[in-house]
Amino acid sequence: MRRLIPLLTVVAALTGAASADAKRLTRYDVGGGIAGRVDHLVISTGGTATQSGSSGEHRFKLSTRRLHALKRDLEAARFGSLKRRYRPSRTVFDGIGQSVRYRGKTVSVSSGARYPKRLARVLERLARLMRTGS
Repeated sequence: MRRLIPLLTVVAALTGAASADAKRLTRYDVGGGIAGRVDHLVISTGGTATQSGSSGEHRFKLSTRRLHALKRDLEAARFGSLKRRYRPSRTVFDGIGQSVRYRGKTVSVSSGARYPKRLARVLERLARLMRTGS
């Protein structure tokens, strides 16, 4: 019994570390266009990423440098001050819609919309991560 307690403590600590890494940092969704593509990218706070959708499923790990840059851009975007939706004044047929979720708030952007540069940096970084898969 004495040996079992330290073992359970180690297992509990490892399980807690694994669940902390699995906590979601952000989710990025892209959909639409002529091809009707739909892709999703979910990144955990520890940098583990899962991409799924029209392009299939792919898992990868962000480098420490890329993870810090993403976190910096997400913070700088000040999600609390962004609108929920950014739409163009005229409908863009076969346009692409993007959405990003961070800290409980989802912001959607449609093709042709005007939106803050601080949000553009986040969308560009996430799109680049989705394209390169690393």
